[in-house]
Amino acid sequence: MPTSFNSKNQKSYDDNQLREHRCIEWLKDQKKPVRHLINITALIGIINGVLIIIQSALFAYILQQLVIEQQQIQVLILHFFSLIIVFILRSVCSYYSPVMGFKVAETVKRSIREQLLNKFGQLDPSFRKQQQSGELAATTLEHAEALDNYFSRYLPQQIIVSVLPLIMIAVVIPINWVVAVIFLVTGPLIPLFMALVGMGAASANRNQFLAMARMSAYFLDRLQGLTTLKLFGQAEAELITIKQVSNNFRERTMDVLRIAFLSSAVLEFFSAVAVALVAVYVGLGLLGLVHFGPAVGISLQEALFVLLLAPEFFNPLKQLSVYYHDKAAAVGATDHILKVLEQDEIKVACEESNSHSTEFAIELKNVSKHYQQKDIIHSLSLQVREGEKIALTGESGVGKTSLFNLLLGFEQPTEGVVLINGEMASQQNTQKNIAWAGQQSNIFYASIKDNISLLDTSLSEYQINTVADLAGVTDYSQYLEKGLDTLVGEKGYGLSGGQVQRIVLARTFIKNLPIVLLDEPTAHLDQLTKTRLLDVIDLLFKDITLIIASHDPDVIKRMDRVIDLT
Repeated sequence: MPTSFNSKNQKSYDDNQLREHRCIEWLKDQKKPVRHLINITALIGIINGVLIIIQSALFAYILQQLVIEQQQIQVLILHFFSLIIVFILRSVCSYYSPVMGFKVAETVKRSIREQLLNKFGQLDPSFRKQQQSGELAATTLEHAEALDNYFSRYLPQQIIVSVLPLIMIAVVIPINWVVAVIFLVTGPLIPLFMALVGMGAASANRNQFLAMARMSAYFLDRLQGLTTLKLFGQAEAELITIKQVSNNFRERTMDVLRIAFLSSAVLEFFSAVAVALVAVYVGLGLLGLVHFGPAVGISLQEALFVLLLAPEFFNPLKQLSVYYHDKAAAVGATDHILKVLEQDEIKVACEESNSHSTEFAIELKNVSKHYQQKDIIHSLSLQVREGEKIALTGESGVGKTSLFNLLLGFEQPTEGVVLINGEMASQQNTQKNIAWAGQQSNIFYASIKDNISLLDTSLSEYQINTVADLAGVTDYSQYLEKGLDTLVGEKGYGLSGGQVQRIVLARTFIKNLPIVLLDEPTAHLDQLTKTRLLDVIDLLFKDITLIIASHDPDVIKRMDRVIDLT
C-alpha cells in the first residue's frame, strides 16, 4: 500500500513538472514577437543601475571633499551639477521603464486573447456547451490579464539581474575586493531561495486561478438563473453556497500571499545581513580596528561608495525575487489558457469537391454521429434538391439538432460524408450557402433594425425596411414611437415570442442564401400567431431550399416531404 501511494505521488509530481515545463515553453513562444521591447525595457533598467553607480561615486566624492578635504562648495559646483543631471536621467528611466513594460504586456495580452477567441470559433460546439460561460470568460479576461507582470516586469528583470550585479562587482573589486567577495557569496543566496519558494508558488497560483474560474462560472450561472431560483425559493440557499465558493477563493488567494510575504521576509533578511557585513567591515576599517584587506587605510570616499552601493547591489536581486511570483502566477494562468488552446479543432475531411455530384443542394451519405459512445445518428443517407421544402421530425433527442450542426459545419460526422452544394460541409461553406435560425436565436440590446441587419454595413436602409415589411416586423413596429429604431432589451425583452421570431426570420432572409434551416420556429406560439408566422415563412422562402425541424402538424403539412429520424 505505501509503495502504491508513493508511486502515485511520484507520478503526480512528474505530471506537474511536465505540465509546468509545457507552460513555460508556451510563455517563451509568446515572448518572441516582443523580444525587442523586452530588451529595451531591460536596457533602461541597466542604464538606471549604471546611473546609481555614478550617483554613489559623485555623492561619496562630494562628502570626501567637504568633510575630509575641507573644500569650498564653489569648487564642487560641477559635481553638484553632474549629480542633478544624474537625478534627472534616473527620473526619465523610472518613467519609461514601466511605460515600455506596459507596451510589452499589452501586445502579448492582445495576441493571447485573439488566440483564445479564434480558438473558440474553431472548436466543436459540444466543447463550448460542456464548459461554463463564466469560466471561459475568466480564461479570456482574468487569466490573460495575469500574464501582465510576467512580461512587463519579470522578463526584463531577468536580463537586468544577469548584467547589472556583474557591473557593480567589477566596479567594486578595484576599490574593495573584500566587499566584492561579500557580494559574490551572499548574492546567489537570494535567487537560490527564490527557486525553492517558486516550487510551491506555482502550484498555489494554479489552485487560485482554478478557484477563481469556478467562482466566476458559478456566480454567472446563478445570476442567469436568478428568476428561477427566486420562483422556487432557493435564492437564499444559493447565497450560502456562493459564500462558500468565494471563501474557497479567498483561502487560495491567502495561500499565495502567505508564500509571497514569507519569501519577501527571508530575502530582506539575507540582503540586510549582507549590507550589515559591508557596513561593519568598512566602519571598523575607518576606526582602524581592522588590520587586513582594503579596510586598512580606507578613505571616507571609498567606504561611503561601497556602503551606498551595497543595498543597490541587492535591489535587482530582491526585485527579481518579488517578480518571481509574477512568473508563478503566469504559469498558473497559462495552465488554464492551454486547456482551451490545446483542445482539438473541428477536422474537416479533405476530399476533392469535384468528385461529388452537385445535383443536390444537400446530400448525406451514410452519416453517423456519436457522442461519448452514444449513437445519435446512425447511417443516415439523405438527398435534398434545390428549392425543396423538408420537415424534419422525430422525438426529442433523436438527433435533429445534431443533424443541423453537421449541416452547418459546427461538427463533423463520426462516419460518412455531408455535402452542401457538392462541397464538404464546413463553417466556411456554411457562411456562403446556409442561413440558420435556432430555437433560441439571440436578440441583442439594440434597435430592431440593428437586430435584423446585425450591424452589416453593406445592407442599405431600403433592404432592411423591405425585409422587415416582408417578414411582418413592420406590422407591429409601425405602432412603436421610433419604429424600427426602437430599442429592444436583451433576449427580446419587451417583445412577444411571435414578434421575436419575425425579427429572426427577417435576419435569416436578408442573408439571401440558397439554403435555410429553421429549428422549431413555431414553438410556444398561439394558433393565430403561428399561422401568421407560417404564412411569413411561405412568403419569404418560397424559392429557397428549406428544412424545418418541428413536431408541429401545421408546419409538417406545408412541407413537400417529411423525414422522420426516429
